Amino acid sequence: MKAPATPLLGLWVCTLAGALAAQPIRASDALSAPPSDGAPSKPVIMGGDGKSLPPELLRQIEEQLKAEAEKRPDGAEPSTPQIRILGADGKPVPPEVARRLQEQLKDLVPPAADKDSGPDQTSPKEPVDKQPIVVSSQRPRGAIDSDIPPERTFNQLDIRALGAENIAAVLDTIGSQTASNRGRGDSAPVTLLNGRRVADFAEIARIPAEAIERMEIFPEEVALQYGFRADQKVVNIVTFPNFRSRVGQASALVPGEGGPDSWIANADYLKLAGDTRIALGASYSRADQLLESQRDIRQFAAAPDLGTARTLLPETESFGVNGVVSGHVLSDVAATLNGRIDVSRNDSLLGTDGARLLQRESDRSLVHVGTTFSGRSGRWQWSALGNFDRSKTEIQTDRAGIGNRRDAARSTDTLTNVDLLASGPLATLPAGPFTASLRLGAEFRDFSSRAEFAGNDVRSDLARDRGAAQINLGLPLLGDAGGKASPLGHLALNGNAAFERLSDAGSLWTYGFGLNWSPAKGIDLVASVTREEGAPSLEQLGGPVLVTPNVRTFDFARREVVDLTRISGGNAALRNDDRQLVRFGLNLRPLASTDLTFSIDYVRTRIDDPIAAFPIVTPQVEAAFPERFARSATGQLLRIDSRPINFAAAHQQQLRWGVNFTRPLGEVPEFMRNAQVRVVTSEAEARRLFPNAEMVRAQPGSATFQGASNLTSRFFVSLYHNWYLEDEIVLRPGVPVLNLLEDGAVDFLGGRRRHEIDLQAGVFKRGLGARLSASWRSGTRIAETGTVAGDLRFNDLAVVNLALFANLAERFGGETAPRWLKGMRASIGITNLFNTRPQVRDAAGTVPLSYQSAYLDPLGRVFSFSLRKLL
Repeated sequence: MKAPATPLLGLWVCTLAGALAAQPIRASDALSAPPSDGAPSKPVIMGGDGKSLPPELLRQIEEQLKAEAEKRPDGAEPSTPQIRILGADGKPVPPEVARRLQEQLKDLVPPAADKDSGPDQTSPKEPVDKQPIVVSSQRPRGAIDSDIPPERTFNQLDIRALGAENIAAVLDTIGSQTASNRGRGDSAPVTLLNGRRVADFAEIARIPAEAIERMEIFPEEVALQYGFRADQKVVNIVTFPNFRSRVGQASALVPGEGGPDSWIANADYLKLAGDTRIALGASYSRADQLLESQRDIRQFAAAPDLGTARTLLPETESFGVNGVVSGHVLSDVAATLNGRIDVSRNDSLLGTDGARLLQRESDRSLVHVGTTFSGRSGRWQWSALGNFDRSKTEIQTDRAGIGNRRDAARSTDTLTNVDLLASGPLATLPAGPFTASLRLGAEFRDFSSRAEFAGNDVRSDLARDRGAAQINLGLPLLGDAGGKASPLGHLALNGNAAFERLSDAGSLWTYGFGLNWSPAKGIDLVASVTREEGAPSLEQLGGPVLVTPNVRTFDFARREVVDLTRISGGNAALRNDDRQLVRFGLNLRPLASTDLTFSIDYVRTRIDDPIAAFPIVTPQVEAAFPERFARSATGQLLRIDSRPINFAAAHQQQLRWGVNFTRPLGEVPEFMRNAQVRVVTSEAEARRLFPNAEMVRAQPGSATFQGASNLTSRFFVSLYHNWYLEDEIVLRPGVPVLNLLEDGAVDFLGGRRRHEIDLQAGVFKRGLGARLSASWRSGTRIAETGTVAGDLRFNDLAVVNLALFANLAERFGGETAPRWLKGMRASIGITNLFNTRPQVRDAAGTVPLSYQSAYLDPLGRVFSFSLRKLL
């Protein structure tokens, strides 16, 4: 069986050659020579990732080899196959690379057969063996098993061009591409690691960007397969199977107008070896306070110097440590244990009491422990998550007028949850597998608080227990039946249902269905309908009632700032909301060889009994909830009951479209275009990762060197436009509808801005990168209320940010750079490049006291400087 192993060399060489030619210094594992003791050896058959093939696939290959051997006459020697070295795109590699590989592999080729028994080995014709060995392709390592294709895929070179230091920074940088317009707020996407759930995002947040092999963004429907609601996009991050790093980073932030300097320091260690992961990290940050006097805030005429005793931003200090250990506890069961401790402190100034400064000190601590188990049973995958979180908060506030006594508020929040998920095929249909995912979960939360103020001692103990079950079914209707593609493409239906039982809010139901259709390659359509019930939070229902005097508030009805009494806390009369959502989505990739994508989403939302924090003091709100306000005989506002409420209904329609384009800077040779690239910082690292590799060097100035330089470069641009077509709220039955797009508002920042545009563009080449991001929001207004001041107008707002970075060794010195420079990155950033701030004026051009720009954006332009060292 020794000779038949030779045709399989093409499996390995195809991937190997593509990797070798990808950059000036590339490496891959070499094939091991067969034993020299003369004993027959069983061939080692590996896939393109260097790992053994699955047993079932290996068995098929061996059966084909055995069948070929039986066809030969007795005693006949097998012919020597023609070795053709191809790149990852299936095309021949450059001659110099082919020569090196032929030399490396020559000892593995058996002696040539006699001329009469086989073809000339120099002939370009096909080998004698007419039956090809077919290896069925499998999903890439870490891929999601879903009929829904990703909206976007980033490879290592795309991620490298962003200049982001870790997973959290990468997701923040591409935030406009992972945003969803279907959720109950600006919730983060569901994040998976190597296709698996994680117990807590913080577990993976600080994995270095250099460890990411690829990243995929999926639409919200994929979240159902992992037990989440279909209101968050899914990001799957796949790391390299082997990676090791030690990272240190120090950053400084300086406002352009002066004020609080900030410092951040991080240190992280990571080791990846297959499914084994060890990570340790620590972080420290500190920021000075920013006083109102440092931004020329206009004060009341009776207290012009009050700005020296009031902070716009508090002094902050925080410290955190975290650790992760993962690996196999059984042969087919992987486990992860993660933990972290965070402590923080904030100090702020609230004004004066005579000659005494009034201060507030806040301390918070958090302890988190999480674990995951995952494995496979037959064709089904399963995972189990568990988390324990305990946070403590203590706030001390100086009390005015009573010596040096302080008010105190303390709270402890404890959360424990367990979550089980199983997914796999129920049956195999002509169009594909009929799949299901089942999820069971339980959560236990306890919240206790104690507030001591003005001689009162208010205590509260709240608890919420939650049980949940969810099922999601995927039914393929059209596909590759019998190996023949349907002329209508791929079509699949999905349905889902979920039930939750809350100890303090009753039962909640969610159900929906969707359709995914890919009529042709590069065209993906998604349609879905969802109905879900949502409960108030624990604090919204049962938070302790607090009465706070002297709260400064802007009264829109009289256009004046007043100090009033505010009632806050929970509202036990809150009802569950009921949300109906319809979505249509389209993704286009019109050019097969170009990374260009278009997307468009339409979402219509209807909510009955929406839950909201009590809105601002406008005449419309006061007319709908007159019992919540108290005024004096002269009309001055004295008291507001600001506990949360249910509105009657809310209606919203929005259209979101986007375009993404990425390409290298300059021409890339055809044999490199589909190369699998692993960026390394030095030859030593390459030899450590690939100890048996053959190093192929490209001379500076050569065509191969220039092609590799172009391959690793990037130009990218991303543009998204969110267009609100409708946004209305019915405050109470029988009152006028509040149109947030025209003249209504329910929060301090005015109504809904009809248009939101986010743009990002960047370039990267030979170690230097630049990234520009810009956002624009259209203006809005709060309608005229019969006062002389007229409408309150919120102007359009555009903010531009700039980031520059340099990989110093790559740019200066390369392999000859000093050791201390290798792995070093220097970054400079400017947030709010043009120092634009929100502008709010009335019809007379006056800026209300509470709407001064520095209140809405205290810092303005900020310069940041960072040094990062990766070992």
